[in-house]
Amino acid sequence: MQLAVFGATGGTGRAFTRQATAATHDVRALTRSPAKLPPGDDVTAIRGNVLDAEPVEATIDGADAVVCLLGRTGNNPDDVVSRGTENIVAAMRERDVQRLVVLTSMGLGASVRQVPWYVRLATATVLHDLMADKARQEDLVAGSDLDWTIVRPGGLTDGPRTGDYAHGVDVDVTAGPISRADVADFLLQTVETDAYLRQTPVVTTDRDVTAAFLWEQVTAVARRL
Repeated sequence: MQLAVFGATGGTGRAFTRQATAATHDVRALTRSPAKLPPGDDVTAIRGNVLDAEPVEATIDGADAVVCLLGRTGNNPDDVVSRGTENIVAAMRERDVQRLVVLTSMGLGASVRQVPWYVRLATATVLHDLMADKARQEDLVAGSDLDWTIVRPGGLTDGPRTGDYAHGVDVDVTAGPISRADVADFLLQTVETDAYLRQTPVVTTDRDVTAAFLWEQVTAVARRL
């Protein structure tokens, strides 16, 4: 498959790109910093910003599917995720590309019931603007006529790819630690099989929440604020 990837230089994006190329997919990635991409002959870097329509269209042109892993960083506007996704959706319509897989977060929509109280508190306070931007992103995607899937992961860690995780729609699970490599594994399976069309599955684990995990989450959030 020819995959267009947005957010390929983030933690989950790098894991996804490595796994996708290992599975012999061709990856075209939009990035302002090509040097941050995992090395490999099957990664084609398109230099540019997701807020600019022209490089977004160039990245999507000829793709079989699009994977959107956008996140906020300190050198981007607060609404970069929703504005970038708006450009992606428009370019997909222009280029007649239908399959879109988007990574957001547990705590949005109906999954708010599946996150612990401290996550709900953070979402209502320090994470309010970030989560509101992701909520707008989800609305843009779900309101489109594309073949979309919105994936909501639990708390992201830097652990290995294990394949030991739970996923589904309306499943009886709570948000737990899950490695970015396992999230990438699920994203790749989703895009390869056209699973969960026009649905919003969660992907998480039942692993214990430790003090080290909580500190990792706090520092990760602080870097994005």
